[in-house]
Amino acid sequence: MRKLFIQFYLLLFVCFLVMTLLVGLVYKVTAERAGRKSLDDLMKSSLYLMKSELRAIPPRDWNKTINRLDLNLSFKLHIEPMKKFRLRPDSDRRLRRGEIVALDDEYTFIQRIPRSNYVLAVGPIPHLFFLHEMRLLDLALLVMIGLSLAFPVFVWMRPHWQDMLKLELAAQRLGQGHLNERTHFDSASSLYRLGIAFNQMADSVNTLIASKKRLIDGIAHELRTPLVRLRYRLVMSEGVAPDEQERLNHDIAQLEGLIDELLTFARLDRPQVVLNLTAFDLPRWLGEKIEDMRTLHPERAIVQEVPAGGDFGPLDERLTERVLDNLVNNALRYSRQSISIRLGQQGDWGYLQVDDDGPGIPAAERERIFEPFVRLDPSRDRTTGGCGLGLAIVHSIALAYGGEISVGESHLGGARFLFRWPLKPAAAYPHG
Repeated sequence: MRKLFIQFYLLLFVCFLVMTLLVGLVYKVTAERAGRKSLDDLMKSSLYLMKSELRAIPPRDWNKTINRLDLNLSFKLHIEPMKKFRLRPDSDRRLRRGEIVALDDEYTFIQRIPRSNYVLAVGPIPHLFFLHEMRLLDLALLVMIGLSLAFPVFVWMRPHWQDMLKLELAAQRLGQGHLNERTHFDSASSLYRLGIAFNQMADSVNTLIASKKRLIDGIAHELRTPLVRLRYRLVMSEGVAPDEQERLNHDIAQLEGLIDELLTFARLDRPQVVLNLTAFDLPRWLGEKIEDMRTLHPERAIVQEVPAGGDFGPLDERLTERVLDNLVNNALRYSRQSISIRLGQQGDWGYLQVDDDGPGIPAAERERIFEPFVRLDPSRDRTTGGCGLGLAIVHSIALAYGGEISVGESHLGGARFLFRWPLKPAAAYPHG
């Protein structure tokens, strides 16, 4: 808002300054013409008086005679030899032609007395000296003009400023997930119509998010019921070969897993995620999870680098477990033999790092894999059961924590996923 005030103030000040300079220029040209004409008349009349008064007096006594005269002038009038003044060649030629020559540094004007080597000198003129000193006063006046313009600009802009701050705050809260946030302006406010448009937009966003939530929840609920019936009928059915029954159970389990992933992603894909933060022993908890994974996957070499203890800040245990499961399952899905799980701290951040010795991820595709339903190799995912939501869920959890998830090259030759979160979380995590 300060930027808007400065821009408007500078625009108004420059316009006012240009207008003032134009008026001053016109006044200066007019004043110079009048001053030059008055000066010519003054010098001519002075020369005429000098000739009439000094006609019978020798030149050496002219100044004494002028000093005895009571001319009642505000400036000095005296006669000097021409050779006293060192003039430029062009000024000297003008002086010898009888023109008036200005000595700017001395605030004095000189004119040659006809048929003599003397000049009539007028000055120094106090008025010209005062005009020269007025330059500092001009600067002071410009400063006063600037201050006098700043006050009305501030008074005029203050209500607009407050309304825009109110609108900015409402937009920030809406983006942080407070979907019921609205703004209200007086009908006299210049932002009244903008406030109405903002409220209409907020209503539309709230409606769309609520509709999306109801749609996903409804689909998930409606799919669960026939899946349960299908599994029950499969168990009660006769004449189904064991291998066929196993494949059907596998397909049903995949559908149930997809529904769970959809529900989780829908909950995390809202503008604000409510976290159940608790302080627990993360190293010990992670060590127990890794031991369970080794039991379930004895064919893989799962290496862990977990410290004996440490404060990793409050975390949502359920969401942290989802991060671990999704990253490890992704590594198990594509690794050949080995995966590595590492827990550590970097400054004010904690991190969970999962490496595998699989084919890795091309650099051009590393941003896309965190988008929902993106699978770089769909044929492999169909074999291994991936649905393209696991990494999108991890990305949403990272945003909810106020952290980040990234992927790079692993020292094992495959992919490295790095999940980071702040050790000292903020009071609330805006998401979206």
